[in-house]
Amino acid sequence: MATVFMVNPGQRQHGEEVDGCRRVPLWIEIYGLSHTSDAVPLTVTVAVPPEAAGFLTATVRPAKVKGEEADYDFAVTLPPETDYPLTFATTLKHFNCESFASWESLLNGVERWLLTTVLDRTHPQWSWGVSLYWMAFVGTYPEFPAGSNWPDWNTSIPFEGSFLDSWMARFKPKRAPGPAQKLLPEPVAARTCEEIRRDIWTELQGQLALYDCTLN
Repeated sequence: MATVFMVNPGQRQHGEEVDGCRRVPLWIEIYGLSHTSDAVPLTVTVAVPPEAAGFLTATVRPAKVKGEEADYDFAVTLPPETDYPLTFATTLKHFNCESFASWESLLNGVERWLLTTVLDRTHPQWSWGVSLYWMAFVGTYPEFPAGSNWPDWNTSIPFEGSFLDSWMARFKPKRAPGPAQKLLPEPVAARTCEEIRRDIWTELQGQLALYDCTLN
């Protein structure tokens, strides 16, 4: 059986406030367990809709009845985290890994997805998406970080991730001539833009497969 409760934690009549958050208690009563001496596994599931996952948390725990001692074992098994829909996947239809336009479209799509869909930055998809963003950024601008033929990135997305660390390790500092003695990035191995994009596309497909994302 399933019952849907419409809960508005912002209304004062819904629950009590604890540590700045409003707690809304719900009771679930089970009858008939006294007719058996064996442990009966009961599954109680509380589903929080994805659009509320960033600010609403539900917990399941046994209630203590005043004057009674609990004589049962209780364990909570947390379900797998709900994955956010990959709304940027539409940009992968007919993707051409050697095309600037394809990479730019993917870059914009992943950026929108990170900032408008992934509400919980502790969710595994956030760090996964950040690496995906930097794959798309370098795929769009393969000369990065050398030169200046690339735009500023959205600073709401952190400059981090396994791919970015690996990519930046390909560059080594080089002192520029003159009094300024600036440190300039220098590619360890010269490759064409097409070669870089093909390599990143291969790696990116492996990352997309983690979430069963359909390619092309």
